[in-house]
Amino acid sequence: MSFLALEGLHVFITGAAGGIGSQAVKEFLGQGCKVTAHDLRPITNKFSSPKLITVTGDISSESSIESCIQQAISHHGPINILIANAGITDESNSYPIWKIPLELWEKTYSINIRGTFLTIKHFLQSVEDFQTSTGKEIENLAIVVTGSETGKFGQAGHTEYASGKSGLQYGLVRGVKNEIVRLNGKARINAVAPGWVDTPLIEGRLDDPKEMWAEAQATVPLRKIAKPEDVARAMAFLASHRAAGHISGECLSVDGGMEGRVVWKTEEIMGEKRSTFGAEAATTIPPSPSTMLISRKRNIQILLSVDFDAVSGFLGTGTAETNNMADYSSGFFAGQVGVPRLLKLFKKHKISSNVTWFIPGHSMETFPIETKMIIDSGAEIGCHGYAHEGGAQMSEDQERDVITKCVELATKLTGKKPSGWRAPLYQIRENTIKVLEEHGFLYDTSLTHHDSKPYFLPNIPKIERIDFSSSVPASSWMKPLQASAQPTDRTLVELPCNWYMEDMTPMQYLPAAPNSHGYVPANSIMEMWKSRFNFLYHEHDDEENPADGNDGFLFPLVLHPDTSGMAHVIGMIDEIIAWLKSRGNEVEFCKYEDVAKKWKAAQKI
Repeated sequence: MSFLALEGLHVFITGAAGGIGSQAVKEFLGQGCKVTAHDLRPITNKFSSPKLITVTGDISSESSIESCIQQAISHHGPINILIANAGITDESNSYPIWKIPLELWEKTYSINIRGTFLTIKHFLQSVEDFQTSTGKEIENLAIVVTGSETGKFGQAGHTEYASGKSGLQYGLVRGVKNEIVRLNGKARINAVAPGWVDTPLIEGRLDDPKEMWAEAQATVPLRKIAKPEDVARAMAFLASHRAAGHISGECLSVDGGMEGRVVWKTEEIMGEKRSTFGAEAATTIPPSPSTMLISRKRNIQILLSVDFDAVSGFLGTGTAETNNMADYSSGFFAGQVGVPRLLKLFKKHKISSNVTWFIPGHSMETFPIETKMIIDSGAEIGCHGYAHEGGAQMSEDQERDVITKCVELATKLTGKKPSGWRAPLYQIRENTIKVLEEHGFLYDTSLTHHDSKPYFLPNIPKIERIDFSSSVPASSWMKPLQASAQPTDRTLVELPCNWYMEDMTPMQYLPAAPNSHGYVPANSIMEMWKSRFNFLYHEHDDEENPADGNDGFLFPLVLHPDTSGMAHVIGMIDEIIAWLKSRGNEVEFCKYEDVAKKWKAAQKI
């Protein structure tokens, strides 16, 4: 037995992709533990070990963290030790409290406070479930929370971070210590409060001797910053019942004996430079390290769109001999109930004029009142066929007539020609593109050659099916596709769209459609959308200087009033919009037309 006696115990570590988190994974594996490493970002620094599994999720989402904990238990068995290490801080700005954007405050608290609470909640629920089913207590039940020296001393310019960490390492830890012993007689909870830690995320931040002196020497007896292993070993010590079994409710500082913070710098007192909060303060008041730093601001454009199919969905691509009044009734629901509900929701979130509605001509004429409500909201109006016809259902002349009619209707209603087209059921073909270009459309949103970037719609010959008749030689089809022709000033911009970005296919039951579901929980779709967003957000984290355009991405979502207007779905739409908005000024809800126009203007044709 080792001194800590942690061999064979199951440790769940959040924030495992960061500098401290990854070192904690290494430390507990070295102690002979089974480890589940959790992070929002893909964990690329994992160690090869049969005792390690990785899970990806969002600690601020209750369903996500609950699912991840269950995955861990299914693989390694009950969890003995929780290292609640995940957290964020924004190093791009320093704000006095009277200028902190509400979005930044809420985002920081959502991850650091809500996320830690949900992690501890579902860890302890899993403990209760196991102990109830087995009749015995889990051994060495311990929680270690990652706090910060900012929670002890405060930090000017970052009260959103410091106040949250203080609440965790003192209020939460000291409250929970009195509760968990009622669940498990020997259970303990403690916190570690690191000061500056030498991780790749602060590389270069203390190269200036003046900054090094002010942040890590003037008030620190050891005159140095910590290594990640210093924090990880403190975590292991506190997690061990053998070593720290009579320690609970404490916050262990790992800060070199820090006495406080330097409030006034030499140049401020001597008059060389008067420090002010805002753009300059970002360089004079560096934020404390965290398990996950937001080091680069993203430019994320949310393309929220609504396809107002209503009854037309059953006339074109959804036509079937078995369609009846019950089917058409759901189309009337879309117009008379779903549209007003979505408009009310968009107004609540103040995004009405930054939404794009793709409306079939049939819906424009069948639901004139609701269509006017949409136009009056300031939304962009795009075309979506007349009776939701699929390209393959029509002759080329019929398709030309349909597009012409749709342009006429949209122009009459809005006073300007429409810029965008979404093919019903994404059934676009070469002739469609030709006619759209003739009518001067700016963009299409039916394809997904890329899932998060705009691009020019490729101009290649029709891809023909292979004739596998025995009389046809294989050499006739073993040929690559032709390269796309160079774009011209008429080439359509393509804004991505596909089945995984929409609500209807999984959440709307359509009796005549063999691939419809209708009974998929709305939260499952929300978690899928969040997973897409989170991957795209972190896709280029490891690039020191991301290629042009890789500092942001498009995030399209396709709603239908038929589906998202339903009572059990619209609450999820409300939640996902709020979640996206919680990203603060990194996120902007945009009309499709605005994004396509700006992107095309920046291209060299």
